[in-house]
Amino acid sequence: MFTVIDNLSQFLPAYLLIFARISGLMISMPVFSYSQISTQIRVMLAFVFTIIIGPLIITDFNVAITSVLGLFLHIMRELFIGLLIGFGARLVFEGFAMAGSFIGLQMGMAIMTVFDPTHEEQQPIISNFWIMVVVVFFLVTNSHYFLIETLFQNFKMIKLGAATLKPGVGQIIISGGSIIYDLALKFAAPSMIFLLTVDVAIAFMARVMPQLNIFFISLPLKLGIGIILLIVSLRIFQGLFSYIINEMQVFVHLIIRGMQ
Repeated sequence: MFTVIDNLSQFLPAYLLIFARISGLMISMPVFSYSQISTQIRVMLAFVFTIIIGPLIITDFNVAITSVLGLFLHIMRELFIGLLIGFGARLVFEGFAMAGSFIGLQMGMAIMTVFDPTHEEQQPIISNFWIMVVVVFFLVTNSHYFLIETLFQNFKMIKLGAATLKPGVGQIIISGGSIIYDLALKFAAPSMIFLLTVDVAIAFMARVMPQLNIFFISLPLKLGIGIILLIVSLRIFQGLFSYIINEMQVFVHLIIRGMQ
């Protein structure tokens, strides 16, 4: 009986820390964190992953936890580590949502919003479209296996209870914001430039033919051209998808290495 109690006091903190980090990943990772997946399912997945990888991790766990407060602080740190790693994986999806908002604004559809269940808020309709496209490509190309692999590999690179939040990690997170803008502008730039050219052409027509009802013509014209550009962008997206996923993997590995 006493042996069971000793083993429980030794292994239970390690399992709690593993569960905390995986829970942080589930909260912030793309696909897993979406509201379509209920909280109960996420908790169940985190519990199952903890049971699976726990025996492989606790053999290297040698952090002495002597108080409830110390255990709480370790749990909060592991939860924060999981949130940071999941944030790195989610950057690509946020970049395409921003690109959709740029294109929608140029098309004159900025006020046309729909409820986005992935963010649980109103999003421009073009942003919602691109988020769904990215999720579909992400699942069809089996890229979600990288997320599952990250659930396991991060424990090998960042030892349980031994992570250090270095100043470089903050710089990496800040650079993630520039990555979002860079990705959004690179993807949205062709459509934005073409629609801007259409705006210039419409303005020229308004000056040449003042009697022309330019407001009656401009909105349907920009919507039609915008839809054509979305179809063309789908072809471009297929060619860029491998590069985009590679950028996500590199950024996630940078965050993990920064906390080793």
